[in-house]
Amino acid sequence: MPSYAVIGASRGIALELVRQLAASPDNVVFAVVRNIATSTHLTAFVTESKRNNVHVLQADVVDHVALKAAATRAAEITGGSLDVLIHSAARMEYTTMFKTLTDYEDDEKLEEDFLEYFKVNTLGVTHSINAFLPLLRQGTTKKIVVISSIAGERNIAWDLRIDVMAAYSASKAATHMVLTKYAVLLESEGFTVVSLFPGMVDISATAVGPLSADLLTDIGSLLEKFKKADPNVDLTPLSLENGTRSLLEAIHSFGPADTGAVRSAEGHTVARVVVDA
Repeated sequence: MPSYAVIGASRGIALELVRQLAASPDNVVFAVVRNIATSTHLTAFVTESKRNNVHVLQADVVDHVALKAAATRAAEITGGSLDVLIHSAARMEYTTMFKTLTDYEDDEKLEEDFLEYFKVNTLGVTHSINAFLPLLRQGTTKKIVVISSIAGERNIAWDLRIDVMAAYSASKAATHMVLTKYAVLLESEGFTVVSLFPGMVDISATAVGPLSADLLTDIGSLLEKFKKADPNVDLTPLSLENGTRSLLEAIHSFGPADTGAVRSAEGHTVARVVVDA
């Protein structure tokens, strides 16, 4: 039975990944969340669907002890293995999301924000992979996929002249380097390590709350940069169901030849590590 661990499964794309993976009774799905008590959308799905192939595990990505405990519990259920790890947890603090490097009230606020983003978005990925790596090494697929963002791509920031999202983008860029290191480290073991961009997906159904007018303005300004760079680009969000289905199709298609790649859900290679022999 194929086994999957989805990190950050309380809402949004990760929750929909759990739903779609659980639709096949052959799959074993571990939904890892920071706090089970507040994961109301996930709890409702598990209760209403009566799926017995979904196992909810509690672990914050900044807590490596809790993540290892979650991995131990998963190992007890699968017999010690895991086929696919999908990491979709991230910090997106909307009060600071669109700040530039000079927008902070003072240097202490800047440092605090950067460290929090790095702790969740970069170290969180590292802790998650390290915790489940022993299980993945015993799996048949050996696949690690991190749902990421083009905000971490240097060429996007420069070509479109995007100065906002400074802390968030820096943490995502660091995450891409972390994944490159894992790709190199695990290549000889037949692993597939990929960073995957979901594109525009409507996640409003399970959002914490409505977006503020200021945030909508900031998002609109950012999208205008994309339209200016490519007037033909389609920025219409995909439905959560369809967008997630595209992600799963991409995840299933990845193999060792893709390791080290940064890809979009449409299959485009955004970046790739090349190791000379």
